[in-house]
Amino acid sequence: SLIFALDFAMTDHVILRHAKLKSFGEIGGSLDHTYRLIDTPNADLKRADLNEHDFNKKTDVLEALKNRIDQRVSKRPDNVLCVEYLVTASPNWSGWGTDKETEFFEIQKKRLIEKWGADNVISTHIHRDETTPHLVVYIVPFDEEKQALNCKKWLGNRTLLQEEQTDAAQKVEHLGLTRGIKNSKAEHRTIRQHYEIVNQINEINEFSPSIDNLPKPDFFESKETYAKRVLDEVLPDYKKSKIE
Repeated sequence: SLIFALDFAMTDHVILRHAKLKSFGEIGGSLDHTYRLIDTPNADLKRADLNEHDFNKKTDVLEALKNRIDQRVSKRPDNVLCVEYLVTASPNWSGWGTDKETEFFEIQKKRLIEKWGADNVISTHIHRDETTPHLVVYIVPFDEEKQALNCKKWLGNRTLLQEEQTDAAQKVEHLGLTRGIKNSKAEHRTIRQHYEIVNQINEINEFSPSIDNLPKPDFFESKETYAKRVLDEVLPDYKKSKIE
């Protein structure tokens, strides 16, 4: 039915992404973005004071990460030194800018601490200077039992990833958020891919019609009639760009 279709279209989802950082160079580059030390086109500098960081400086986070990674432990070249999480929800979720937003982020922080252990969750950051608020978390995958880095323990297979997606959504169902379609064929996006798509959407939102393509007014045509013809010409292209 039409009502069901509309309800489905307006469903708000929890969005969960992670990146495996295998070098301090990758970690440093990620922190540069988190602390806005590099150009961030989709961020509004006027709202930077709304962002929250556990540490005041990038260097403090790096030091805390290095202390947890523990240089005495032998590391394979392909070891994951740090897992960077991005946690957010659908852009149109009604909870943004309300107490629900605060509760959403607190629940997700607690969930990650329970999953990875308090000593492994090194720092959390909330960005509110972009289109949609989101939580960024830096985690060291240190396995206490093996006394070694062991990312596979937490992210080693598809089942573990699916279980986390489900858990992340179930914990905030009361806030009006749900899980994406389980076993969907939609491809997983990395954090970098997510930002690339956001930037592409921002470019589409800046769509403007070409004045050269506007219809010419008729001599006896009223302003109202001409304005309607212009809208009829422009809106289909504008809607098409927004959908794409």
